[in-house]
Amino acid sequence: MNKKVTSFLKSFIIWFLVFYLVAWGFQKFFGGEEEKAPDTIGPVTFELKDDSIVRGNLAVFEIENQSNQALKFTSPCESEKNTLRIFRVVNGQKVAVSDFENCDPENVPGFTVQPEGKMPFSLREYNDELFSEEGVYTAEIILDRPETDALTLESEPFEFNDPGMFRQLFRAIISRPLFNLLVFFTQTLPGHPFGWSIVILTLLVRALLFMPNQKAMRSQRRLQKLQPKIAELREKHKGDQQAIAMKTMELYKSQKVSPMSSCLPMLLQLPILLGLYYIVRDGLSPHLSYLLYSFQQGVDLSVVNTQFLGLNLNERNMILLPIIVGVAQWIAIRMSLISAKKRTKKEAKKSEKKVDKKPATSPMQMESMNKAMQWVMPLMIGFFAASLPAAVGIYWLTSTIFGIGQQKLVNWQLDRPQVVRKKES
Repeated sequence: MNKKVTSFLKSFIIWFLVFYLVAWGFQKFFGGEEEKAPDTIGPVTFELKDDSIVRGNLAVFEIENQSNQALKFTSPCESEKNTLRIFRVVNGQKVAVSDFENCDPENVPGFTVQPEGKMPFSLREYNDELFSEEGVYTAEIILDRPETDALTLESEPFEFNDPGMFRQLFRAIISRPLFNLLVFFTQTLPGHPFGWSIVILTLLVRALLFMPNQKAMRSQRRLQKLQPKIAELREKHKGDQQAIAMKTMELYKSQKVSPMSSCLPMLLQLPILLGLYYIVRDGLSPHLSYLLYSFQQGVDLSVVNTQFLGLNLNERNMILLPIIVGVAQWIAIRMSLISAKKRTKKEAKKSEKKVDKKPATSPMQMESMNKAMQWVMPLMIGFFAASLPAAVGIYWLTSTIFGIGQQKLVNWQLDRPQVVRKKES
């Protein structure tokens, strides 16, 4: 197999694993626990998707119908019987905490689970009310079957816990301010547009992070400028990794450049961008009302226009938006790589060093990884944009376009001809 193809495949696998591990880590620490085994009653299962609920997280139930009959759930708001009940387990006794007597059918809609189908559902409007205290809970649901008795299902007991110290700190410093800003923009702008509120909030956050980002980009460009000299060191001390490492660090020190200088600002702003992502993903859901500041407690989170440029931001867009987001990400990476390549060639000419026709293995592998990143990252971002609500795609697109503009500014500042003024005698 061609060496370039092999190198490309290796780079592709490395980037995929890195992206998967990062996504898994976010899900592990912010998305709840692993799924539990379902409570099976005949061919139908009724389960909570997570083993436990943390205050602020939405409780999502799922019914899986493995039978050959359609199962119908009638909203308790429209039924004379309690078709859905939530219990709190106290001293081994079940105490009902649900009260759907005067509820709105739109908040607890009915549905039908088709044969061999699944139906997830949640209680966004009542999530905080139902799970207001720490403890053990269980849920009970009644499903109607054609020409036979109704089926009553009860989930396994699940726990509700208050958030830990780290999660509380993250919410207080990042999630709560961002959520209140999003609510403020949505309620203030004419027509209560959720889409434009996301755009404005994203631009505001990126503007606040402009200087750290600028510093990281400049440091990255300075490191790129040293690549020809680093390549010379690798060629000169080929086979002696210790000498290469020592000489490289000496070069960094003499040029007053730190390899971590481009990473540290990015790491510092990562929690903010992550918090913004989660706020946009969940939207203005009523279960997040606990994040509201006191002066916004009376805000009606249901008064919001989720239509934006022909998209419903609460639903997934499988084709157009993911393609646009992926293309924007490709342009951003492509522009960065082209700029780095031009800078490397320019510095090589300045040093009057002839570039070998057969470069060292490490630069070749680096180039291959860059090419893999250029295609793999946009594909992954496009995939996630297609699998999440369109609101997340709008956030990614806005952030990427802002990043492209900032990258062009850095390139212009560092690549423009430097004018040297002579001192007057």
